[in-house]
Amino acid sequence: MMRPIAAAVAVVALAVSGCTVAGFDEANRVPQNDGANANVGDSLSLRNIFLLGGTDSASPPAQQALFGVIVNDAQRPDQLERITMEGGGTVQLAGQPLALPPDQAVGTGNKPIGTATGVRGNVVPMTFTFREAKPVRLMVPVMTRTGHFANLPSAPAGPPASAPPVTAPPTGSPSPTG
Repeated sequence: MMRPIAAAVAVVALAVSGCTVAGFDEANRVPQNDGANANVGDSLSLRNIFLLGGTDSASPPAQQALFGVIVNDAQRPDQLERITMEGGGTVQLAGQPLALPPDQAVGTGNKPIGTATGVRGNVVPMTFTFREAKPVRLMVPVMTRTGHFANLPSAPAGPPASAPPVTAPPTGSPSPTG
């Protein structure tokens, strides 16, 4: 009688501890947002990728802005060469190719990284192809131009903004004296 109870307790304990650890790791690895997210190896992170539709999802605009942030954690530059949409349609990047400098995030500041035409549906399968990193396929949602999406631009005015590189102060360096 003790053996089945001990086995059941062990299974429950392992399941609970595994779920807790997996949930914590997943929550820290991928931030919560409205768009699609992916990691490409250890070098690139795609965050909050979404298309911006119109105010009425029943009649989408001919051209939709593509938003998202791409972070290059590698020590060398990369490029987003193209994005293809399944089922037709095209994506025009704000820069062809889109430069991804090392240790920087591209697509910050509410600037679109490109535009898409021929979008069908509320979720669009897209493949992001890079010069160095492997391609990645995302299911990109189409957001309605309401709420916090209402004031976003509908087309890029130029290449998307990039955040300055993250640098740490040198350690062990003497402080300047006057």
